[in-house]
Amino acid sequence: MKKVVVTGGSGFVASWVIAAFLNQDYAVTTSLRSLDKAAAIKAGLSRYVDATRLAHLSFFVADLTQADGWQAGMRGADGVIHVASPLGHGTESTAELVRVATSGVREVFEAAAAVGIKRIVMTSSQAASTPRSTSAKTLDESFWTDPDNPELDAYRISKVRAEQTAWQLAADLNLDLTTILPGAIFGPVMTRNLSSNGILLQLLKGQPALPKVPLEISDVRDLATLHRLAFEQDQAIGKRYLAASQTLTMLAVGRLYQQNFPQLNLHVRALPNWATRLLAKPMPSLRSLVPMLNRQYHHTTAAAEHDLGWQQTAPDATVLAAAQRLINLGLVD
Repeated sequence: MKKVVVTGGSGFVASWVIAAFLNQDYAVTTSLRSLDKAAAIKAGLSRYVDATRLAHLSFFVADLTQADGWQAGMRGADGVIHVASPLGHGTESTAELVRVATSGVREVFEAAAAVGIKRIVMTSSQAASTPRSTSAKTLDESFWTDPDNPELDAYRISKVRAEQTAWQLAADLNLDLTTILPGAIFGPVMTRNLSSNGILLQLLKGQPALPKVPLEISDVRDLATLHRLAFEQDQAIGKRYLAASQTLTMLAVGRLYQQNFPQLNLHVRALPNWATRLLAKPMPSLRSLVPMLNRQYHHTTAAAEHDLGWQQTAPDATVLAAAQRLINLGLVD
């Protein structure tokens, strides 16, 4: 039985990556900063992974900010799926977030090399493939974000620098790397760690005015499958794969919810772009959306579809499944 390491097992994406590998009869070991969350993670996974396969999940303690624990946790594995990444709180300086993001990549990659692991699949972000918003282009994996683009926030810059660091370390340490670049990641949550689904929860709770921001949506379940396919197929080595090409605006999502959940009595209207810019000044969650208000570019996922046979769920189905799960968890009044 092959074994993979998944970093940051308490995360929204990592939980689905763990499920994707367990359900294909891999053993999985995953890092946590504390084992206190292990029971809750297993409970969440038990909805999607049967007990026999779930028995092949184990945990170890390690933190992206420290070297301790990584080598011991990785020993004996066939590869690493590096998902964990700092999101920040919207208050860190660019330099702080870049330092944490790149040092985390370094800790994981150096530990993998030290114990003889060559194969790494890493979650990057479409933030690492972002032009200026007015660029009317269809982008493939060859496009790299210019970190000096003044439209970028600290988080997006940190994602570019983290992926650049990953490719440099892969070359230096002779590692077989693939990077996966998702867009806005939505889908059913396993635990109450909502991650990006927090945006959807606000819509379900009746956020009265919605920005007309186009979101290229990655279904978390499809994203997890793409990590597994990339790990399994040698032609993915040395490549980046974009993982979102289908777009919905936040306004369109709100209208979907209005139509499909009439019991919530939602009233949806568009927030003018000028108002979004004004409100974003004191609100970090909105601030990151401002550069996308006038976005004209989009991405293609043709490479993942052609190379790996990957398929995407329709974004309407993704955001509706995410919403139904949030409702079932009792998070919507």
